[in-house]
Amino acid sequence: MNTEGPHKHINIHRAFQIHYAFKFINLFLGFFFQILVVKTLPPSGYATYAIFLAILLTMERVLSFGIDRTLLRYVPSLTADGDYQGLAALLKRVALVRGGSILVALSAIGLLATFARDTLLMGEGILTICAFAVWYAGYAVTTDLEMLAQSWIVHATTAMSGTIDVLLRSACVLLLAVSGHEISGATVIAISAVTTFVAVIIILLKLIRLRPHISSLLIATSEQRMPRLSAKDAPLFAASIYASNIGWLITSPSVVRIFAKGGLDIVTFSAFSFVQGLCVSIQRAFPGLMILPSLEPLFARFTMAPARVFSSLSLVFKLELVCFLAFSILTGLAGREIIALVSRPEYAPYYYLLPLVMLILLFQTVYRICEIVTSVQLKHTVFLALWPVSLLGVAALYLTADRWGLLAVLFIPLTESAIRIGIIMLAHRRVETWRAIDPVRSLQVGTAAGGCVLFALLARYARPDFGNLTLAVLATGLFFLTVFVVRPLRKDEVASLSLTMPSSFQSLSRAITRWAR
Repeated sequence: MNTEGPHKHINIHRAFQIHYAFKFINLFLGFFFQILVVKTLPPSGYATYAIFLAILLTMERVLSFGIDRTLLRYVPSLTADGDYQGLAALLKRVALVRGGSILVALSAIGLLATFARDTLLMGEGILTICAFAVWYAGYAVTTDLEMLAQSWIVHATTAMSGTIDVLLRSACVLLLAVSGHEISGATVIAISAVTTFVAVIIILLKLIRLRPHISSLLIATSEQRMPRLSAKDAPLFAASIYASNIGWLITSPSVVRIFAKGGLDIVTFSAFSFVQGLCVSIQRAFPGLMILPSLEPLFARFTMAPARVFSSLSLVFKLELVCFLAFSILTGLAGREIIALVSRPEYAPYYYLLPLVMLILLFQTVYRICEIVTSVQLKHTVFLALWPVSLLGVAALYLTADRWGLLAVLFIPLTESAIRIGIIMLAHRRVETWRAIDPVRSLQVGTAAGGCVLFALLARYARPDFGNLTLAVLATGLFFLTVFVVRPLRKDEVASLSLTMPSSFQSLSRAITRWAR
C-alpha cells in the first residue's frame, strides 16, 4: 500500500518487514544477553541487577502518564489530517510531561538512596545509583521516541538503535568476562546506562533527519476515515490510558518482582527473576507483542469495520495462545533440563515457574487486546472501575508475599488479572469484545494441548527410560499437528494477514485461507 500524489511513498508491507526483521534480531540478541548475564553473575549479583531493572520498569510506567498510547492514538490521525499545528502542540506537551517525569524520577531515586539503600537498593554505592538514574532517563526517552516512530510507520528509525544497544551491552559484558574481570550487578547496570544513551542519540539523529518529511507520512486507503481528532482532547485520553496502565502495573512482572524480594531468599528470588525475565524475552517473539503495536496505529488512523478489527485481534490472540500452549508443553515436560542448560544448576528446581509465569503474561496480552478495543472506540471509563481491584491485589500481595512466598507472587497476579479482564469483557459486551477471544475455538486448542500432555505422560509411564527433552519435543510437535487438524482460524481472520504480509507471501496467505474454516 503506497501513498498517492506528490507525497513520498510509504510502503506499509516493507515497513513491517523491516520492523519484524529487526525485532527478531533484537529478540535473539536479548535472549543471548539474558543467558550471558545469568551465567556470568552469581545469584547475589543477578538479584541486584534484577531488582534495579524491576524498579526501572516500574518507575517508567508509573511516570509515563499515558504518553506512549497517546502518541500511538493521536499522532497517526493528526498527521493524516495534516493538522501539523495540533501535532506540534501535542509533541510539545509530551516533551514537557516527559521532562517533568524524569525530574520526579530523579528525586524519587534520591529518596530511595537516602532511606532504602540497604534494603531495596541492595546496599549499592552512589556510583551505581547515579548510573541507574542515567539508565532510567535514557530508557524513558527511548520509549517515547519508539512510539513516535511507530506512529509514523517508520520502524527502521528505531529498530537499528535497539540492535546496536543490545550488541554493545552484550559485547561489553562478554569482553569483561573473557578478560577475567569480576562482573557484578552494578557493572551490568553501568553498561546498560551507557548503551541506552547511545541508542537515544542514534534515534534522535534519525528523527531530526525525518522532520522535513513529516508532511509526506500519509497513507492512502479506501477505508472510511475516522472522525477528526483534536489535540485538545489528548490530555483526557492520556489520563484514561494512564488509569489503565496503573491498574495493570500494580500486578505487572516488575512490581511483583519488587514484592517478591521481601518474601524470598536470594537463590529463590534470583531463580524467579531469571524465569520471569526469560519468559518476558520469549513472549516478545509471540504474536501479541510482535504484531499488536504495529497494528494499533493503523486502527487509529482509519475506520476499520468492527468485524475487521475483531478478526485481526482474534487472529493475534489465537496465534498467541498456540505459542503459549506449545511453550507450556515443552517446559512442563522438560523444564528442569532447559533451566539447567540456559542458566545455573541451582535454578533448575524452579522449572515449574516457567508455564505459570507465561500464563500471567498471556493474561496481559488478553488485557492489551481489550485495551485496544476500548482505545479505538474512545471508551475508557471502565478503567476507573479497575482501580479498586488492582489496589486490593497489591494489598493482598504486600500482606502475603512474606508468608506465602512463591504461592502469593504467582496466584495473586493471576487472580487479579482474570478479574480485570472479566470486568472489561462485561462492560463492553455490546461491542462483542468476546469475538476477539473466540472462546469456543480457543477452548478447542486448549483441549488439544491437554490431550498431548496426557499422551506424553502415558508415554513416560510406559517408557521410563525415554528422555524428558525428547518426549517434550515430540509432544510439542504432536500439538502443532493437532492444531493443523482442528483448524481454529476463521477465513476472515486469515484475510487480516494482508495488513502486514508482503506481496511475495500472498500465495501463502491464500493457502492458509483455504485451510481455515
